[in-house]
Amino acid sequence: MSKFECELVADLLPRYIDKKCTQETTEFIEDHIKSCEECRELFEVMNTEIIGVTEDKPAKRRRLSGGIKVLLVVLGYLGIVIVALMIFSYILMNGVL
Repeated sequence: MSKFECELVADLLPRYIDKKCTQETTEFIEDHIKSCEECRELFEVMNTEIIGVTEDKPAKRRRLSGGIKVLLVVLGYLGIVIVALMIFSYILMNGVL
């Protein structure tokens, strides 16, 4: 096999593994992998790494309990009221109105 073909296959392997190649490209890669030991080994390594990543369980999301949600909402509103009072007192103190 030519070095150019091997480099081309190496560049295309991620798309091939994700099944995002055209039919012609897929056939080219499969024919090349059958006849080139280095590219076949690279394919096996890359395919194993990608399968290992996709088989991991997704991270569990933590859900907030009802009491904590209420507390956060109350604190949010309290923060808004405090900011509004600060603006209002600034306006009154500096005679803007």
